[in-house]
Amino acid sequence: MSNSYSLPPILVMQIEALVDSGHFSSRSDVVKESLRFMIEKKNHLRYASAVEIYKKGKATLTKGAEIAGVSPDNFRGILNDQGIVTPDTVEWESIE
Repeated sequence: MSNSYSLPPILVMQIEALVDSGHFSSRSDVVKESLRFMIEKKNHLRYASAVEIYKKGKATLTKGAEIAGVSPDNFRGILNDQGIVTPDTVEWESIE
């Protein structure tokens, strides 16, 4: 899946500098690592992405919990806090 996004010129220069200095092999790698780090460190963003994926029907309760980095019971609580009704049972599967 390929997407295109606009970035401020200073960020583009920094991304290119990280590639040119040998820290990353491509601009795409810089962006992927940056997003991974941000989502890993900011729980509220990880939870928000998991909730949206769940709401769109692209993840089960268990998969949503795995994306959020919490137990299925905790994820159910996150969903319920946002007014999202969840099933009484948990479907067990692993994220791919």
